[in-house]
Amino acid sequence: MRETHIGTDAGVGSRTTSEEGQKVMRHAEKSKYTTAEDSEETRIPHRQPDSDHPTPWIPGELGIWVFVFTDLLMFSTYFGLVMYERGNHRQAFSDGRAQMLTGLGLANTFLLLTASLFIALAVPAVRESAGRRARGLLLGAGSCGALFIVNKGIEWGTEAARGHTPESSIFFQMYYILTGVHLLHVVIAMVVIVLMWRRAALIHETPHAQQLRFFENGATFWHLTDALWIVLFTLFYLVR
Repeated sequence: MRETHIGTDAGVGSRTTSEEGQKVMRHAEKSKYTTAEDSEETRIPHRQPDSDHPTPWIPGELGIWVFVFTDLLMFSTYFGLVMYERGNHRQAFSDGRAQMLTGLGLANTFLLLTASLFIALAVPAVRESAGRRARGLLLGAGSCGALFIVNKGIEWGTEAARGHTPESSIFFQMYYILTGVHLLHVVIAMVVIVLMWRRAALIHETPHAQQLRFFENGATFWHLTDALWIVLFTLFYLVR
């Protein structure tokens, strides 16, 4: 009987040890899965955004857009002043408008729009690392800008030779002032185009963000200059 009791105790102890071992194994397995899940949850916030919802890309830097906004406010004041003076000096503006060389104004409009097209095509060329193509397009834009400056000089000279100077009337006074300020913008934009043309020669692989921002800033400034001319052309050459 004593031997039977000892054998029973040994069997119970063996089963108890086996059950405890299984509990330890189950706990270890559960801990492994819990750790893996926690690790996965930790990595989720660092996943890359879905390619179906790309981050919006705003061309250029904040500084260029602040400048554009400020410049537009300044020219809006000028445009408002032109309309105010037109209301007070209708005859002077009517006579001045009749003396304008509309053909030269149309030529300048065509030159600036063509230059804007070249620049609009040059920026994607830079993104595609096509430096040679970008340089060719920028050369075309610069040529149009240079012709604009020459044509504007011819127009001013012709108007002055016909006796239309800033002292002639309020119309020509405002015409020379506003087109002169705009011409200064074109000259600055030409300098920017030269810098863009030189930097395009350094594009041999995908440009980094800072390089691309420079080209986008320059293109934004040129398009601003183009838009300002469209308003000036309308005010001085078209509005009767």
